[in-house]
Amino acid sequence: MKLKHVMIVLKKEIKDLIRDKRTIISSIVLPMILIPVVNIVMGGGIQKFEKEINENVTVALSQSSNTAEARELVRDRILSKNPNIVLVDTDDPVKALENNEIRCIIELESSYAEKLKEGMPIHITLQYDESKTKSQAAADIVAWAVEEFSEEIIKERITSLGLDPAILQPVNIERVNVAPNEKGNNMMLEMMLPFMIAMLVAIGGIPAATDLVAGEKERNTFEPLLTTMPDRGSLLLGKYFAVTLFSFVSLIAILAGLFIGYMVNPNSLTIGVDAGLEGITLDPLALILALLITVALGMTFSGIQIALSTIAKSYKEAQTYMSFLILATMMPGYATMFIQATDLSPVMFTLPVMNTVAAFKMILGGRIDYFNLVLALVTSIVFVALTLAFAASLFKKEKVMFRN
Repeated sequence: MKLKHVMIVLKKEIKDLIRDKRTIISSIVLPMILIPVVNIVMGGGIQKFEKEINENVTVALSQSSNTAEARELVRDRILSKNPNIVLVDTDDPVKALENNEIRCIIELESSYAEKLKEGMPIHITLQYDESKTKSQAAADIVAWAVEEFSEEIIKERITSLGLDPAILQPVNIERVNVAPNEKGNNMMLEMMLPFMIAMLVAIGGIPAATDLVAGEKERNTFEPLLTTMPDRGSLLLGKYFAVTLFSFVSLIAILAGLFIGYMVNPNSLTIGVDAGLEGITLDPLALILALLITVALGMTFSGIQIALSTIAKSYKEAQTYMSFLILATMMPGYATMFIQATDLSPVMFTLPVMNTVAAFKMILGGRIDYFNLVLALVTSIVFVALTLAFAASLFKKEKVMFRN
């Protein structure tokens, strides 16, 4: 095996990948366009939906409660501090709820006025349609308004007895955020960005790996390639580095798309949830270690993908194997997606995919632990060696190389 031969094979494979317009368009161009568009559209849709839920909450009194006194109580006392709640007068509130003309029905018990005067509790029923998200949300909003009204009545009654309403709150709670660098406002970013980086690196080389071995077998160009001057070790490394390079090119393209989306709408990065890059300070050494772990992850999966492509007899068979690899990659990614930086365990830093997710969670969460980062890097290097050795062993077996 010679470095010169490895470079020759690498250049040849890169040229082949560049010439394949379908691969370039599907793996680089389309993600740069579609990902920011999808995130912006989804983020805008979520924000619009939240705005619609919290604004113009239309409610009505039930037929039995629809009196002038009840309307005055509900409008001027219960809903007075909530201008987003609109009391609608309708002849048939049940039908109006079914037709989405209102979102919630308020029903007061018949003796509510007498009970209020006597200082007794009154019963208020909220009717809503649980199958409709806006109706269910409206019931929650109205219930909160009723609770506020209830607290006002309690304070009025306490005051009328000559007591200080402050006795109702014997303890005051003050919350102080002690997270470093004002962390805590980027939970969604900590959840999504590490997961996306790990997943994209792990699966980014699949199109290249599928074509560079199984594709060549199908095109009957693989056997002639074995008769050239480079030995099988040089051929393997050349293809291996081409797949690794392509996986990171795909990652860069997709991250570029995410950055474009962020510049257009900062909330697109977290799909509509208010978050951003404010308050995040990156530790340079920790970031370098995380990037090295990411590179090792890409190399690990490049070895697996080359091995699967070598085993496959055709391009379609290789695609089938790669689909299982995608599922196997998603499982550890999703398993760590909702874990916060403070809850990371050392075991996570010893497993592929999990270690990359954990490393970036640690950085974004401001909880740097260099021992775990070094542990992740060392174990990642071990996985790189194992997968590359596995792929090399397959390249030496004639019954595997010429299965077709």
